[in-house]
Formats: sequence, structure tokens, C-alpha cells
Amino acid sequence: MSKILVTGGAGGVGEYVVADLAAHNIPHTVLDVREPAKLPDGVDFVRCDLMNKEETIRALRGYDTVVHLAAIPNAFVDPGEKVMAVNMVTCFNVVEAARENGVKRIVYAGSESSAGFGIHDVVLRPEYLPIDEAHPLWPHESYSFTKRFGEEMVENFARAHKIEGISLRYCGVWMRKEAEALTAMIEPFRRGERAEKPWFGCYVSAHDVAQAVRLATQYTFKGDEPIPFEAFYIMADTTFYGEPTLDVLKRIYDELPQVRDKSYYEANPEAPAFDIRKAKKLLGYQPTRDWRQIEKWDEP
Repeated sequence: MSKILVTGGAGGVGEYVVADLAAHNIPHTVLDVREPAKLPDGVDFVRCDLMNKEETIRALRGYDTVVHLAAIPNAFVDPGEKVMAVNMVTCFNVVEAARENGVKRIVYAGSESSAGFGIHDVVLRPEYLPIDEAHPLWPHESYSFTKRFGEEMVENFARAHKIEGISLRYCGVWMRKEAEALTAMIEPFRRGERAEKPWFGCYVSAHDVAQAVRLATQYTFKGDEPIPFEAFYIMADTTFYGEPTLDVLKRIYDELPQVRDKSYYEANPEAPAFDIRKAKKLLGYQPTRDWRQIEKWDEP
């Protein structure tokens, strides 16, 4: 069985990833600058500052798969130059340590922000809908730049060094610690009200991000790929607006971008602007949490 190391395992998303791997009896080790308040039985902890390359190289020794979650996750708290510095250096140190240690696979915490439609400073118009993994990426602020460039590092290490790479481009992650604020935000949409100034309305539960991470550690490449690398959009089956997505996007852009695959929205009118069918087909990913039942997300 693969030896898995989870960087940032003490963080918000990391907590869910560690719990999910443990629940599926998948051995793994948590790496972080601080020890989690609680670790599942049998899960080890390694303290490491990923800004230190030599320390990172030592910490990754002996692992087959690295799940790289560690990053500054919120571009609104830290200045852009710090987000760039920390996220870029830590990602480089991880991929370089993976190369030096013969790690076989990197699962990277990407973001839909790398497409330019997540955290954004300007309103960009997609070339087509739904936005799939082949759509151009247009990041234009610090966090989205780091997620795009980090994904490029993983992809190019896959090209040059044949390290298997998987980037999970997930959107805004909903966690239990934010439940009160999230419930207040979605309450008008539960009542059937429309968003006055809508954006894409994408979301994903931390439970489903953890599911995607686990599936990515188990994914089998066919072996005939030009590059052993895949990127996947990961989010819920719907937006949290409670209305047809094309109606929302028409309010944003006045005139809809080209809808390249109408069947996507015919099958599910509230489907996100991003296409998650590749993740469903190749990873076996299936969203399990719906925004309307957020109070029940943590029930057994």
C-alpha cells in the first residue's frame, strides 16, 4: 500500500482529508508546522517548515504519494506578496523534494480560481460553457496566480521527471466552522429570492474535497498518456442560488457565452458553470452534500 504524506494536514481542509483517509483505513502521515489538536488513531505527525528546502527534502523521504494542501488559503487576509512568496516557495520545495526522494505521485490542491473566475478582480467572460479543463486559464490576482503556477510546476515535473501529478481544482470550500455564516448567506435563496449581484455560485463541501483527494491517491493512469498528469474541477452538483445557472450567467454577461454542450444544463439546470463530468468519469467522484441541507452535513 502506498505511503501517503499530507502537507497542511492540520489545516481546515486537511482536517477533513485526514479524517476521510483514516475512515477508509488508508495509512498516512500529517505534515504541518503545528500538530493537529486531534489525530485519528494510527496517524503519525511530522513537523516541518516547507519554506525550508532541506527540511522538506528530509520530511518527504520514504513516501510514495504526497498530497500537497499546505498554502495560504485566503488572499483577503495576507498581502499579495506574502501569498505569492509562501505558496510558490512551499510548492517548489515540495515538488523538488518529491523528485529528489523518488516520490511517485503528487496530488495538488489546485483551485477554480486559477481559471480567473474564482477570486477575481475583473469580470472575465468564458469562451464557452460549461468551463472544462481545456478552457484557457486567466488568473490575475495573487492567490489564483499561485494556484495556476503551482499546477504548472506539478505538470512540468510530471513531464520532465515522470512523477504522476493530479491537480484538484476545487472551488470555495464549505466547512463546519463556517456553518453559521454560510447558513445566513444562503437563507434568502432558500426562500426563493434571487441574488442581486450574482457571480458563479459554486461551492463544495470539505467532505467532498476529501473524497476527491482520496480518489486521486488511488487513481490509476493508463500508462499511455503523453504526460502522467490530470486536472479535475471539483465542486457540488449545483450552485447555491436555487435557480437555473444559465439564467444567472445571463444576468452577469447580458448575453450568454457560447453554450458548447447544452445537454449539461438540460440534464441539470442548476449545474455549476464548471464541468465536473471528467472528475465523475475518471476519478469516480460523486458530490454528497447539497447546500439546502447544510445543517445535516455532519450527521452520521
